[in-house]
Amino acid sequence: MNTIKTLLVILCIANFNCGQDAKSNTKFASYSILDLEVQNGLKINSKLLSDIAKAIGKKPENFKREVYKFDESGNEDNYVLDKGLIFKFIDEQKAHVIFEKFYKKVIEGNNYIFLTNMDFDDDYNTYYDIVIIDNSDPFKLIERIGTHGINYDVYNHDVLRKMKEWDQDVDFVFVVVDESRIHAYMQKLPEDIQQFSSDVYDFCPDVIDQGYGSMDVMISDYKESKYFWLWWD
Repeated sequence: MNTIKTLLVILCIANFNCGQDAKSNTKFASYSILDLEVQNGLKINSKLLSDIAKAIGKKPENFKREVYKFDESGNEDNYVLDKGLIFKFIDEQKAHVIFEKFYKKVIEGNNYIFLTNMDFDDDYNTYYDIVIIDNSDPFKLIERIGTHGINYDVYNHDVLRKMKEWDQDVDFVFVVVDESRIHAYMQKLPEDIQQFSSDVYDFCPDVIDQGYGSMDVMISDYKESKYFWLWWD
């Protein structure tokens, strides 16, 4: 990602109201547990899926993603995720709104909704794909997607370990999960935000070096938005 794109990502994060609670008491339509359908291996309430599609303005496609995972010894694990649905190339702000509106109901059905495949149009506006996948455990999702920072010798099991460790302090709701990127809402701030931020920087230097620019700016943004992100270039 070039410098312009990096700055645009930070501006998008800063300007979007990421402090909204994804676990809020938003009123949802009634979705009967009996009204289920199976699409591409995903068992989901048919009305819920219809409401999501209407809110996005697109029909879902079958989700298929090839994953390559490596360990410290260079061993490769290669597999295909081919269960789930995907809505492609959704404006960033709209994608966040969809996530917040439907997150709770999707996980109640033992599925997970998340943003992935960050992309840009010719004017550097940010877009994501929205995916609904089986299993509501977000750590299992991170494992299946294979999120890593191999350029910094950070492997998927390292990412999982850190996310679970930090989750005890901040209570994450994971919104973006990708090969080398994670974004999450923090439901509470860490008790020692200075130490937490230092730990984040040690684990993922690009958060500051190609993102916030300084520890003070990162801490200030955490306090203001409670939005957390990692990205390894």
